[in-house]
Amino acid sequence: MKAVSEFPAHTLLKGLAAKATLSAEGKSEEEISTSLGETLKLKDNRLKYFMSAMGVAETNTENLYRVRLFTYGEGETVPEKAVLIDEVYYIAEFFSGATGPKPVTGKPDPKARAGKKDRPQGPKSSPWGLSPEEIAAKKEASARAAAAKTK
Repeated sequence: MKAVSEFPAHTLLKGLAAKATLSAEGKSEEEISTSLGETLKLKDNRLKYFMSAMGVAETNTENLYRVRLFTYGEGETVPEKAVLIDEVYYIAEFFSGATGPKPVTGKPDPKARAGKKDRPQGPKSSPWGLSPEEIAAKKEASARAAAAKTK
C-alpha cells in the first residue's frame, strides 16, 4: 500500500459547491475542471485526483472527514469500501460517533482539577514571574503571618 494523496472534507465540499454553481451556468466538465484547478491551485494529476475524489465524496457528504488515495501492490488486501478509479483506490473516511458535547450526568468529573476555583484570578504582573521586589514582599508577608500565628 502506498499513499498517493488526500483531500480534506472542507476542500471537497468547496469544490462540490463550485462545481454545482458552474454546472448550473451551463459549463462543460472541461471548463469546470479548469476553473477548479485555477481556484484551488491544482495541476495535472493532482487536479485529476481531486475531480475523482469529488465524485467519491458527493455520494455521501454527511460527516465526511477526508478522502484518501492509495495504490495497492499484488497480494495486498484492499478495503471493501475502497473505490477503484484509474488504478488508484479512493477511500472516504467519516467522523465516528456524535461530535456534540458530553451529556451531563450529575457526577463530578474525576479528571477535573480540584481547587482551581479557589485560586486568585487577578491579573499577573509579569509573564516571566515575580520581580525581586515582589519576591521580597511576599517573603516578608509570609514571615509576618507566621509570626502572628505563633503569638
